[in-house]
Amino acid sequence: MKISIMCDSCLLQDALKYYLKDHISELGACDFVISDKELKLDKPLCLIGDTQKSHIKKPFTHLSLWRDIKSFRTKAQTEEIAQKFHNLLEIKDPQLKTQIVALLEEFSTKLHQTLD
Repeated sequence: MKISIMCDSCLLQDALKYYLKDHISELGACDFVISDKELKLDKPLCLIGDTQKSHIKKPFTHLSLWRDIKSFRTKAQTEEIAQKFHNLLEIKDPQLKTQIVALLEEFSTKLHQTLD
């Protein structure tokens, strides 16, 4: 797993670099970006903060950080698979599309529970 960190807060940036030191990567080579602000990127964006939209909740511990990252990755991977599947099939039936999305969300939840 390769992670790029782009935070406004220097303290937050340094804490994340410390905890994730073996996984830090440049933007071009990373799997996703962790940031404390909304960014327009071609990579998945994992938000860190104390809001409802945040994927990583502050304050965090080493364990909670990894738990939240695993949860984000599971959700991001599920969404990516769903998008690719949708693009391949170009589903026209809204009822079928709803069923597939529900099944993928259920799968994602079960996968997340298994990983925890």
